[in-house]
Parts: sequence; C-alpha cells; structure tokens
Amino acid sequence: MSIGIESVQQSPKGELTAPPQRQKILVLGEDTRSFLSVIRSLGLSGFIVDVVCYNATSPALKSKFIRQAYTFNYQAYTSEQWLAELLKLAHEEHYHAIVPCDERAIYPLHENHQLFPSKTVLAIPNNEVFDHLFDKNTTKALAKKENVPHAVGRLLNLSATNYQQLIAEFGSKFVIKPTLSFKTDSLSNRQKVEIIDSETSYARWQQSFDLSEAYLVESFFEGTGEGVSVLALNGNIVAYFAHSRVNEPKTGGGSSYRKSIKLDASMAEACAKLCKATNYHGVGMFEFKKNYQTGAWILIEVNARFWGSLPLAIFAGVDFPSMYIKALLSKQLNTTPLCITNYGQENYKVGVYARSLINDIFDIKKELEFNLKYSSGYTTLTDCAKRLLSFSRIVLGKERIDSYLYADKMPFKTELGQFYQENVLPKLPWYKQPSQAAELKRLLACLQTKANPTVKMVCYGNIMRSPFACHFLQLLCGKQGINWSIDSYGVHQKEQRHCPPECIKTAHKMGIDLTQHKSKWLRQEHIGENDIFFIFDNLNKDKLSRYYQSRYVFNLAYFIPSCLGVHKEIADPYGAGEEAVKKCYELIAAALTHILEQYKTAKIKDNKL
Repeated sequence: MSIGIESVQQSPKGELTAPPQRQKILVLGEDTRSFLSVIRSLGLSGFIVDVVCYNATSPALKSKFIRQAYTFNYQAYTSEQWLAELLKLAHEEHYHAIVPCDERAIYPLHENHQLFPSKTVLAIPNNEVFDHLFDKNTTKALAKKENVPHAVGRLLNLSATNYQQLIAEFGSKFVIKPTLSFKTDSLSNRQKVEIIDSETSYARWQQSFDLSEAYLVESFFEGTGEGVSVLALNGNIVAYFAHSRVNEPKTGGGSSYRKSIKLDASMAEACAKLCKATNYHGVGMFEFKKNYQTGAWILIEVNARFWGSLPLAIFAGVDFPSMYIKALLSKQLNTTPLCITNYGQENYKVGVYARSLINDIFDIKKELEFNLKYSSGYTTLTDCAKRLLSFSRIVLGKERIDSYLYADKMPFKTELGQFYQENVLPKLPWYKQPSQAAELKRLLACLQTKANPTVKMVCYGNIMRSPFACHFLQLLCGKQGINWSIDSYGVHQKEQRHCPPECIKTAHKMGIDLTQHKSKWLRQEHIGENDIFFIFDNLNKDKLSRYYQSRYVFNLAYFIPSCLGVHKEIADPYGAGEEAVKKCYELIAAALTHILEQYKTAKIKDNKL
C-alpha cells in the first residue's frame, strides 16, 4: 500500500492566513521543550510554521502557531520511507527553511542535503561540526587539542574488560558513553550514557548493550551541570546564554529544572575556541560540569542542535531560534556578540528559573525511589522536602514552566491532561476500565459491518503473544467456517526472530504449531483503513496511538471471561518461564473463544449465519 502523510492538526481557519511575503518554515521534532520552543519562537516572529512530529500524541501539536502537521516517524516507517515522505513534502511545499530539532532529522538532512530543493535552507551544522562534535570521542580529542578541560578517559572495547580492571583505571564511580547518541541505521533508538557505581550496575549495563562496540569510559567528575548555549556564524559566537542545573539527577541524564546564571568567562573562552576550530555555523549547547568547591570544571559534551533547556534561554531573553533562522535566511552574518560584552555584561536576565513540569515530577519520583534504596531516611526526607518546596516558586511567580505560554496555552493544558489520564486517573479508587460489555458491543459492530474483516494481533516482539493469538484465532475460524484475514506483528523493529522454545512447546500442547514463525515489524504500510487490531497491554496501545494511524484497536484482556477474573492486560511472559507462557496462552485462548462465541450468537440473532 502507498504511504500517505496524514494531517493531524490545522489551525483555525483564517488564523494563520498570511500574505505572500511571509516565509514558510518546516520544523521537525516532537517534545514540549526544544521542538515547541522553536515553533513558538518562529510563529511569534511572523513565520508560517508547519511541522513533522514523530509522535501523534505530542502536546506540542496543539500549538496555535502550527499551520499544518504531519506525523511520519521512525517507528511506523523505515528510514528510507521517512526520508521519501520528507522529500516529497519539501518539494511540494517549497519551504524557505527546514529546521530539525534533534539528530533523528539532522543526520538524514546532512547525508541527503543535495536531494532537497536548492532554495530551501537546511538549518543543520556545517561539515566540520559533524566531523568533530557529534561523536563524543572526537569531541574529546578536539577538546584536548584546544586545551579545554575534559574528563579523564578513553575509548575501550568492553567485551573482555572486567569491573575490577575498570575501577583500577577510572575509580569506583565511572561513566560509560556510547560515542553517538543516535546511529544513522537506527534513528528510533537513543543510546544512553550510564553512570556505573557498583559491580551490579556494571553487570546490568553489560546485559543491555552491544559489547562488540567500543565505548568511551571516563572517570566520574563530581560537580553540577552547567550549560553555555551559543549561536555561532562562520566560527564566531554572536550570542551566549548560560544556565545551571538546580537539581542534579542522581542516576544521570538531563535535568528537568534549571536557572539562568552569569556566564563563566573561562567556559565562554572554551566555547569560542571550539567554535573557531570547527568554523561552527549554527546553534548549540556546550555542556559542562563544575565543582563549586574547587572551581574546576570539565567539558562533558556538545549538543550541536537545539537543546532541552532552550525554553529557559528564551524566557531569559535570548531567542535563539528566531535569531538563527533570520540569520540563515537574510545571509546577514553579523559577528558582533549580541548577548555578551567581555564575558561579563550579560544581556539576558540572570536568576530566571524554568521547569519541565511533567519530567520534573517523574524525576522526583525516580529520586525518591533511589534514596529509599540507597540512602538514609533523613537524606530521603530532606531531599524530597527540598524538591517539593521548590514548587513554591511557581505559585509565587518566580519561575516559568517550559510548556506554558500565556499566548499559547493548549500544549500545557494537553500535557497536564495526558499526565492525569495516564498516571493519576487509573490509580483513583473510582476509576473503572471500559466494561467488557461495552468493548464487546464496539467490537461486534466493527466485525459485523465488514464482509471479510482483517484482524491483526500486535504485541511487542511478535515472538510470543501475537503469533499464538494469530494461529489460535485462525484455528477457531477454520473450525467454524469464518472467513477472516488474520495476521500478527510486533512493534519491535528486529525481524525474522523465532519463537522461544517454551512458546513452541506450550503452543504445541494446545494444537498450535509455531515452529515456522518469524517475527514481523509493524509498519504503516501494513495497516488498512478498516483493520481491527488486538493488543495485549498498555505498551502496545501506547505505541499504536503515538506512531501509527489505526482506527479500531482493542485490548484482548478486556474479553477474558469474567470467571477468570478482571484483567487490564495479558502480560508479556518473555523471560518468565514456561509456566508464565502457559498462563498467558490460556488467557489468550479464553478471550478469543469468548469473542467467537459472541460473534456467532450475534450473527444468529441477525439471521446472518
């Protein structure tokens, strides 16, 4: 089937109607920090804004500054399909500029820049930046060459390296970094940095990562994260902004709570050196760690793109997206610093706080769990109290929320609504999941309106639940002369995998042969307009709603006969043993048998069987 581009939102009629001279920009991303901030910045600056959003449920799509939105992504499309859709859109719409907000779009734009319309400016870094600052190891090498302080460490193949060898060289606490955040052949998966502080955490890391690859291993540097954001044109920095993390996550990763600070002159000089060395042309955030007791600092990495703390910079007075795109389109390569004089007189507000509210709530929960496991009761109590008390700044009007803008409230309202629906409502005592009767009525209505329904089972890997459900339903339909088209898929992108031995053995006892099954990755091209999908848990449901265009989705757990209890999901038995597989398959068989019985009864009542 051909793959089309679905419009998921259009601004109210007439609201963004523009005279011919207004320039049209396409922004690529999904989050409510950098992506939404770029949309708002450009919209408020008078540009017409279209977007390609990877996530169809992103609150950013509710921004009033979006004229048209498209939702092709790397989960439902191959990289080649994604690029083809983007090129098609670019040639049809004749955008003045295309603005990617992360590596998932930067890499394909860089590698295929010659395929885009010649009059469309691609807001991507220059070649020297790609060569030196996207790979953490080459960034480290450049920092060493330019005498910029950096962490002690080196590139290692860890397949034959044990924990004792690592702590002997790097200390009892060290960091393992994939050299690239994204690989060009798997842009749907971000590679994460891991902090290792015990033999247990190292063993856990080994189980999750490809040991055939080389990783950058560095000694852990005690300090607080600081960032220096820049706009540089032809190697000259024309705008600076500095921030620090108000809270440093104990388990690593990005910070959800930040404040603007005075620019450290030595950090600014380090940024200037690296920009000059790479002829830096674009925006970026140089990430540092600073030990406030000793005053020492090191460069952690360079994000040569729009960054997560971008809302804070804009709130404080440095509108990087607007400045950058106007510079690209006007070709006015001004080299006079806009926001700094002699690294001392900031032209932005210092002491501005900004919080990614939902992320911060999850960070607090994660930190509480960490403290309960590893810290004393006193530390747990004081840390939790400190984090909760910080919310008073919101009430007092002393901080901003990343996703909230008075002139564009809907993204924030949508973000809160989603958090309530997904994380609060299901835990309330009066919450009730959809009743089996209501779901059965909806399902039968779908089945009865189609002469030969197409049914598709979707689980995570397509090696355990969905293949059994597919074959079992085929068996039931065959016995009853029901002519349905039935297939199974997984959202996991690795294909041609076989079912585990415990699944083959258990299915065989139930009359199902899974020996020849090989997994298939669900892509948008596999989905017909009237397909009926059965999923097994909320993860499957979430994937379909975020990344696929599907109309009829049913949780198979809701159709398990009441005599077997009330079920919210049919859990994935992966790695849980043969007994878990047996229980899983019994629930699937019971649900499908119940559906067929009700379908047959409804047909008889309608005199159609």
